[in-house]
Amino acid sequence: MYAPKNRIKENLYTPGNEYVIKSTKANYSGFYHSLWNGKIFTGKTSNDSNVRELVSEVPSGIISIPPELTTANRIALFLNDPDPIVNKNQWNQRDVQRFLSLNGEDTQDDDPKRMPQTFYPKPTEDDYKLGVFTRYFVVKINELQYTEISEKQYKEITSKSNKIVWELFIPFKFQWTIDGVESNVFDINRDQVLIAGKNIQRQGLPEFLRNNYIQFYQSENINNQYTNGDDYTLPNGLSYQGLYHIMPNGIAMTGRFHGEADDILLTPFSS
Repeated sequence: MYAPKNRIKENLYTPGNEYVIKSTKANYSGFYHSLWNGKIFTGKTSNDSNVRELVSEVPSGIISIPPELTTANRIALFLNDPDPIVNKNQWNQRDVQRFLSLNGEDTQDDDPKRMPQTFYPKPTEDDYKLGVFTRYFVVKINELQYTEISEKQYKEITSKSNKIVWELFIPFKFQWTIDGVESNVFDINRDQVLIAGKNIQRQGLPEFLRNNYIQFYQSENINNQYTNGDDYTLPNGLSYQGLYHIMPNGIAMTGRFHGEADDILLTPFSS
């Protein structure tokens, strides 16, 4: 008979004088397990050899069995649950399998756990007013594989929830600055990333973030532009090839953004 895993209590132990072997009435001490229907058997699990049914030595009524172990379910707890008492028109196995499949869960697992999923943060207006928001990450214990996750997943992992695979990951978080002087924002976020890597004793976090320390920063400048040498000249008259940015007043200067390097004034060729 099939026994649903999540309704078997295994690795239980009795010192004796609680149960007797049903067939011999001999007192039993040792490991035992109980099924969802209230029956008790010798052995840590149902897979043990020479499993025998046990009965209580005390009068009936002394040991109270939880209702959830003595009554059948009215809804299915998992795929192929033999217990639910529902109208066949209300229970569609294919629908359940489709639901699990669309959510990336194992359609054959009795109680599947979720792997951490990539989350793409989007700062709110309140975050921009505050100037910072929190970013959440995990890195695999045995390899340099980073994933940015949501706050909800972070809490599930740190609380060791049985809903998510937390055992394989190191969770961490840090504040991400999104307002202020651009060069300061760059430095602050870079330092946060370096400190986080040191705290978790892992390398590769800057590369995972592509060294983009002004991500989500809102600037009035036009940043991270590139010229192949046909657009601007340097103060010495030589053509300039490389990264540049444009200030709100239209002036172009060297560097990805203002304050990153020397901010050398560029002159358009048309001037």
